[in-house]
Amino acid sequence: MTTWTRRRNFLWVPTVVVVAVVLIAGSRMIALSVRHDAAVARETAATVANTSVRKMEPLLQKLTDLAERRAALAALVPSHRDTLASLESLPPAAKAFWMTSDDKVQGSRPVEAAAANAIASEWRSVDSAHTVPGSAVLGPMRLGSQWLIAVRFPIAASSPLAVTRLPGWSLAYADLDELIAASHLGRLIDMGYDFELSQVEPSSSRSRSFVNSRTEHLTDTVAARIRLPVAAAIPGSYLELAIRPRDGWFPATLLVSEIGLLVFLAWLFAFGTHELTQEVQRSRAALVAALQRQRTTNQRLAAEMQQRLNLQETFDHARFHDAFTGLPNRRYFMDQLDRALRDLRKQRRQCLAVIIVDIVRFKLINDILGHTAGDELMLQAARRFEKTTSAFEGVLARWGGDQFAVLILDLASREAAMNVAGSLKEELRSPFDLRRHRLVVAATMGVTWVESGQRRAEDIVREADIALSAAKHHKTAKILGYAPNMAGQAANLVSLEADLHVARERHELQLLFQPIVNLQTYKMVGAEALLRWRHPVEGVLAPDRFLGVAEETGLMVPITRWIILRAVRVAEDWLRRLPANQEFFISVNLSPTALRDPDLSQYVASLLRETQLPPSLLKFELTEAALISNVGAARETLDQLHALGLQLMLDDFGTGYSSLSYLQLFPFDFVKIDRPFVNRMASDQANTGMTAAMLQMAGSLNLTAIAEIIETEEAALALQTMGCDYGQGYYFSEPIEAEPALQLLRSEQPFQSRPEISATLKIRPLEEDGSPTIRIRLDQPPDQPAQETSPTMKLRPPIEDGSPTVRIQLEQPPDQPAQETSPTLKLRPVEEDGSPTIRLAADPVEEPQS
Repeated sequence: MTTWTRRRNFLWVPTVVVVAVVLIAGSRMIALSVRHDAAVARETAATVANTSVRKMEPLLQKLTDLAERRAALAALVPSHRDTLASLESLPPAAKAFWMTSDDKVQGSRPVEAAAANAIASEWRSVDSAHTVPGSAVLGPMRLGSQWLIAVRFPIAASSPLAVTRLPGWSLAYADLDELIAASHLGRLIDMGYDFELSQVEPSSSRSRSFVNSRTEHLTDTVAARIRLPVAAAIPGSYLELAIRPRDGWFPATLLVSEIGLLVFLAWLFAFGTHELTQEVQRSRAALVAALQRQRTTNQRLAAEMQQRLNLQETFDHARFHDAFTGLPNRRYFMDQLDRALRDLRKQRRQCLAVIIVDIVRFKLINDILGHTAGDELMLQAARRFEKTTSAFEGVLARWGGDQFAVLILDLASREAAMNVAGSLKEELRSPFDLRRHRLVVAATMGVTWVESGQRRAEDIVREADIALSAAKHHKTAKILGYAPNMAGQAANLVSLEADLHVARERHELQLLFQPIVNLQTYKMVGAEALLRWRHPVEGVLAPDRFLGVAEETGLMVPITRWIILRAVRVAEDWLRRLPANQEFFISVNLSPTALRDPDLSQYVASLLRETQLPPSLLKFELTEAALISNVGAARETLDQLHALGLQLMLDDFGTGYSSLSYLQLFPFDFVKIDRPFVNRMASDQANTGMTAAMLQMAGSLNLTAIAEIIETEEAALALQTMGCDYGQGYYFSEPIEAEPALQLLRSEQPFQSRPEISATLKIRPLEEDGSPTIRIRLDQPPDQPAQETSPTMKLRPPIEDGSPTVRIQLEQPPDQPAQETSPTLKLRPVEEDGSPTIRLAADPVEEPQS
């Protein structure tokens, strides 16, 4: 055995020797090639870097020449008491200003005042820390999202007899991005180089990077120093351009190919010997493998038999349980519900209850944190719900992606089912820890109870689903029990959805326009496009009645495109019929779904090209809630729209999340202040202060403010005093059709104060619901014959909300005693929708004596 082993090892000796010789020789040749190619690449990179630097130096020299010319121009103006006050007579230049010896800025353009003050502050800091020569370069320095570089040149005395003290400096500055663009540094990337522009301070051994084609700091680079036209403000500092090939000084692909060639040659030389030695090894290995396969086959047969038993158990469990949470699934839940109904028919149980729990905004959590986080949320929620359901006999199941179902097998009353739902809701009050995020999750629940076993399980679950749908659409209650009228409401919702699919083809959608008024002149300057649906049965429907259905059914994008098309056509018509010098705009609301339309900007651009409409005539409004649903997609879409020249409005500012970061993250031009801060300003000091602060904030951010829902003259005057730019609301005009809006815009007449009580009032027919009945006498013109009218009309009790007040005389039958009635009735303004009109004689209401 030992002899055979030695012989086998000896057969490998020639192969090992050949491979070793080839590898050693080839490695030496590859090393020499790498060094030579790297040296050539460094020389080429140094030439490219010096060429790029030479392109930037004339631009810096031009900036220095500008500062020097401005200094020479200032020297010709006689100074008074060593100040530069007389320089105000000189015309300002772009990106240039003067700075006095006490660091005051003069001669800058108004739009460049912030940049000039920031540069002056930087110079003040450098002067206090270093001895700066008269002519010097400072920067780059950061101003917001910009890097600026500035040149300072002293203003010499205009004559030898003048005071020798320097009255100040002339400064010129430029954006570093403009210098980079002008020097075409971007071409380095096309040439296959990464580059980094930085400032080096040898005294502090510090290097600041301003522009980098990569996210990390570049190492092992070739650097070229940029010669400054004058001395640097920080002694010893200089600008440096460092470049490096993107693939390294020696491309990895070439190195891999050479190494591969070396390996191939080694294998080729040793192949013959290796094959001879391995032939015997393969024969022996085949025999050993055959024996091993026999043993393995026997073991596998035994393992497969055990695995089949385990698989059958696993399949039975997976068939009736959720794979992730381990809870019973829908199939198991329905089986248990059928069994519970059979027990109820045999009177073994008193009452059953089914609760369906829907996790609110689960899809948003999946989109933002990922599906793994969503699964973890459902797992944690399941564990919490198990604590509650363990207290009674029942079943907790995973009903769907974001839903749970609870079956309570024995209940004493309906209130007990609602209490269980409340306990489940309480379990969600504590925050959830998901991927280092702490989230508070809410839920909506639909509850149904069963007292008779003569029902189908599918019908019971459908009732719980209907109650859940009603809870989702309810404004306050998040736990609702099933009621018989909910089925009719669900059917109406389905009918409304079906009608919405054909509403556009039937031309039932309509745009109304509410004027936007200049609060200083009370003249109309634009309009907001508002969508209405003239339903053939329901009448005129406001957007809140059907846009939720459109969002759920995927109709929001085509409806939004129709609104934009209609608004563009109206703007085109107005532009043709109005005087050439009259300006106006139309604003259109965008929903969260419309922001996720990837082709929205292309669609708007095509409409603008087709109609030759100036982009300034069209503006888009967005709410804060629409932005947070998908910040990334919203920012991309808004940037594309803004690039087309369209201006954007942040709608309902102050009523949603009110994150000031949205005003900087997104390219907004307007903010719209909503009802809570506008409608009651005149009497609410807190709201007045809040509105004033919001207007001041908008002005400081260069945003134009538009106040919405102005309904009183006091609110309009208060906003005018605060300096609000524009406003809209029923005080000026209700939403009207395009032609009346055009006539208002064309007339250029200021809006007049409207009376608090309208002469006529639209009242729609009300359903018979047991409300109090009053009789209203109709007031008809004397020249028209009397017509038959309904003797009574149902009015529901109004809500105290600050609406206008009218007095209505009650008519009682003579055989009934007089009864005390409310002296006033609150009526809100009603939209124009073709409802019957009656005239009410207004009786002024006397204010109570205090």
